[in-house]
Amino acid sequence: MRELFLTGATGRLGRTVQKELADEWSIHPCSLSGGEDLTSVEPVDAVPEHIDFVLNCAAVSSRSGCIKNPVTAFKLNTLWPRKLAAFCSETNRRFVHMSTDLVYAGGIPPYTERSPAVPGSFYGWTKLLGDIAVQKRNPNACIVRTSILVGDAGAKMTTFSEDILSGRATHFHVDCFRNHTDINALARFLSICLYSSRAGLILAATPYAMSRAAYAYSLLKRDINLIPAPNNIPHDLTLRPSEIIPTH
Repeated sequence: MRELFLTGATGRLGRTVQKELADEWSIHPCSLSGGEDLTSVEPVDAVPEHIDFVLNCAAVSSRSGCIKNPVTAFKLNTLWPRKLAAFCSETNRRFVHMSTDLVYAGGIPPYTERSPAVPGSFYGWTKLLGDIAVQKRNPNACIVRTSILVGDAGAKMTTFSEDILSGRATHFHVDCFRNHTDINALARFLSICLYSSRAGLILAATPYAMSRAAYAYSLLKRDINLIPAPNNIPHDLTLRPSEIIPTH
């Protein structure tokens, strides 16, 4: 069984990766709640010497979290993947890094790997700068860019579908389109990326986009509260993914 060093292990995707890949990978989790502060540690001190596969899911991923703690967000979203990518390149480790559709502005969809990225938020900029740094520091790395995550994660930070079904989300944008991507299927796809030698940027998501309102209605099957998206939220982040993640 191959061994995997996983950062962001207690987040939505990190928890799902551990659940979905436990049968084929021996996973060494790393997270802030587990006592590892990636904003101050060096990869050489964090990654066990015998591990050849590294998956970076660590991020400050909420808009509010980035605004409240901009220095921490920059260190974790930009500087940490830069250092980790360089370390994996120098030590010949396979490196897969997670990205987000929020690096796009939402004005010229559908987006592909060749589309220009101009974020509309501080979070988007920290992630984009991290992606660019990974590409420069480790040309053999795989950068997986996906969309809003849905499905059962069981983490402290919930997915969009968990918010809908629990009642935490009560009003839904009619003009905010994204590729609602099943988190469990995405986790299984990441295993394929780790085993492969594919390099560069990959857009991996469900093959079609829906508004938040349409997705919520598809789950609840009843009337919902509809609202327009505020101007500071990208209205159309429709992706044309090169890798299709099946719906749940």
